[in-house]
Amino acid sequence: MIIVKIERWPDDVDPDDPESARVRRTDIARAVIRNDHRGSPELGSYEARLYDPPAYNPWAGTTLTTRVTEFPRRQLGAWDLVYRVLRDLVAERNDPAAGQEAPVDPGSADGTSA
Repeated sequence: MIIVKIERWPDDVDPDDPESARVRRTDIARAVIRNDHRGSPELGSYEARLYDPPAYNPWAGTTLTTRVTEFPRRQLGAWDLVYRVLRDLVAERNDPAAGQEAPVDPGSADGTSA
C-alpha cells in the first residue's frame, strides 16, 4: 500500500528538522493506493482512493476512486503510479482545452510568483 499525504505546515518550519515533529500541521489531502493482486509481476493493478478537498476547506471534500491497470512497475516508480492516479481523477479540471486550468505565472515552476 502507498499512502501520499498533503500536509499544511507553517512557512517558517524546516520539515527535515527532527524538532519539527512538534509543529502544528494540518492534513489536507490523502491518497491510498493498494495493490489489488490482479496484475502480474511485470504489470501491476491498483485501486486508489483520493480524498479531494475543495480549496480552503480541507474538511468538506469528497472521495474519488479509480483503478490503474497494466502499470509497468518494473520500469516505472511510485511517482509514476501517483501521476496515473491523479491523471485519472483530476486531470480534466486542469485541462486548458476545457477552460479549466487556473492561470499560472510562466516564470515559476510551481505557479507562484518569484
